[in-house]
Amino acid sequence: MFGMFKKKTQKMANAAKVMENRDLMEALVGGCLLVAAADGEIDKDETDKLDALIRSNPNLKHFGGEITQTIQRFTEQLEAGFRVGRLNILREIQDIAENREDAETVFVNMLTVAEGDGEICEKEMKVIEEVAGRLGLRTEDFM
Repeated sequence: MFGMFKKKTQKMANAAKVMENRDLMEALVGGCLLVAAADGEIDKDETDKLDALIRSNPNLKHFGGEITQTIQRFTEQLEAGFRVGRLNILREIQDIAENREDAETVFVNMLTVAEGDGEICEKEMKVIEEVAGRLGLRTEDFM
């Protein structure tokens, strides 16, 4: 009886961790896509880089195909109506704002995507600074 209870408790704990990690995954995907879209379009090489970044995160790799689906969903939202997509992404980012470690993870990945072509342009920096403010982070601490 005790073993069955312990297994159910463990399953519930795992489910809660997956949900928490889903918030991180969605915030990370969304934040990086906002940076990628800063110049007016999202290039395939940017989404490929994002996919690789997320899959390399040990807390997120178990999402597998859901990562690609989330990238596609947010990309479609941004392309269909940028303001609506941006608002949805900012809400996902807000979900992780209270967790300092997750906030830093999202922010550093956004910087990595922005620096993908060798430099961070002014439009990308504007997005980065806005998200830093929402996460309670200082951009200069990560540059």
